[in-house]
Amino acid sequence: MLPSSDTLVMRRRIRQLLLACVAVTALGLSGCATLQDEGRRNYTTAISAQGPATPLDGVSRASMTGAEPGASGFRFLLGPSGLDVRLFLLRGTQRSLDLQYYQLRDDATGRLVLRELRNAAQRGVRVRLLLDDLYTDGLEPLLGGLGEYPNVEIRLFNPFPTRGSVSKRFAAALLDFNRINHRMHNKLFIADGVLAVTGGRNLGDEYFMRSTLSNFFDFDMLAAGPVVAQMASLFDEYWNAEQVRTAPSVLRPADPPDVLRRAFDARVDGVGTLDPMPFHGLDRLGLAPVVDELIAGRVSMVYGSAQAFADSPAKAWGELETGRLPSGALLDNSRRLLIAEFESAKREVWLASPYLVPGPEALRGARNSARRGVRIGLITNSLAATDEPVVHTGYRRYRDDLLRAGVEIFELHPNLGQRLLLPGEVANTSLGLHSKAAVIDRERLVIGSVNFDPRSEALNTEFGVFIHSPELAAKALGLLELLKREASYQVRLKQGKQRDLEWVWMDKRNGMEVVDDEPGADLWTRTKLYIQSLLIPESLL
Repeated sequence: MLPSSDTLVMRRRIRQLLLACVAVTALGLSGCATLQDEGRRNYTTAISAQGPATPLDGVSRASMTGAEPGASGFRFLLGPSGLDVRLFLLRGTQRSLDLQYYQLRDDATGRLVLRELRNAAQRGVRVRLLLDDLYTDGLEPLLGGLGEYPNVEIRLFNPFPTRGSVSKRFAAALLDFNRINHRMHNKLFIADGVLAVTGGRNLGDEYFMRSTLSNFFDFDMLAAGPVVAQMASLFDEYWNAEQVRTAPSVLRPADPPDVLRRAFDARVDGVGTLDPMPFHGLDRLGLAPVVDELIAGRVSMVYGSAQAFADSPAKAWGELETGRLPSGALLDNSRRLLIAEFESAKREVWLASPYLVPGPEALRGARNSARRGVRIGLITNSLAATDEPVVHTGYRRYRDDLLRAGVEIFELHPNLGQRLLLPGEVANTSLGLHSKAAVIDRERLVIGSVNFDPRSEALNTEFGVFIHSPELAAKALGLLELLKREASYQVRLKQGKQRDLEWVWMDKRNGMEVVDDEPGADLWTRTKLYIQSLLIPESLL
């Protein structure tokens, strides 16, 4: 079974909060801690690419040579190359670094990123780091130490009023559950305002094939051109939002700055924070390592028109704000934007989402699209490939209805994912799906942080990019085809049945294999899932 991913752990912590609420209520405690005043906060925005050119300015210009006016450039980052590229950008930037993440882990990858942020700040680079506060427990010493370096500022989205253990923080927020149940799930990385990385990955070992226990199949993209300015303006919307607090006002470190810096240095400069081995060879798209091209000064990119979008930060307070920023970026409900894109399809939609709970509206939309002759395919995790089966119950409620509507469904096999590994990646680990992407009519691509589930729709803020590029869409579809062919079951209705299912996959030795019962679901699992499905609202899945 896979260890928790970002979304699955969040759901577990929300349930911990509910249990803490019950405990606090039983004890007659108030649970009414409130955030302290943060004092004065500076309003800052992205630094434009003016003044002396930086090396990354040159890479961006060279990589956009030949693009049509108004087009942006993109390059897929697969497996470990996503970390290699981030490290190159961290070390090569000379003007600014803006990072926005749902989770930054205290592991080799997370500490490596923090170390390079410090090093960049010492070179005179302005560093802005924006994190959701859900996963900062235990990370406070690192954040406090980094924040004491000149040129670094750290802010926290929708922070908890109390520090300490998970249970303590949740219990203290008993009367503020509606607020803290909303989280910032966005992921964004912008270097010198001219190159950006976006997708669904957090900053941790398992997102870059570095974990010895389990890893995620995921991909993101390096971007250049006008879309980077759109991304930067969305970052600024969050950075300066009312829902954000400066880290010192939340963490309230007790030690003097020099002590915090020394403790930080000891953690990030140790033997446990070594550089990964650079990836060599061709990736799954048959392309050479992106870092080699960055070093050479020009990245081979695919061009297309692009639209960056995000939920408004106000979604964290249950408010809906929509609009278009001067950069052209959209603020709107991410799920609504996705559904509108899917409904515009004329021929075909393929969606990859690790946590897939369609809901009645999406089910109706799938039926209507199928009646119009649109082919719809879904790729998600199987029950056997996730450590949080209760999340699967929301998806299972819709699965047979989707199949009857004509939707094709593929679920990641827990073991066949090994076929997706390349030399140099950690072998003998389980592999789960974490990609969040969609391909429409083989012309348009959506990539970002958005899961197709109730949390993304109503509770989490999300970020993504719509891209119109048949060439890029074909590459993305090739990756999804790889998932289907090499590592997935196809889920089908049994012949002549309306609800009974079967799971089919191709075994390279024995040919087609068919399983009649849901893989990973013994009697105890089925019983537990049935009980949990009655008790846990779909809105929390």
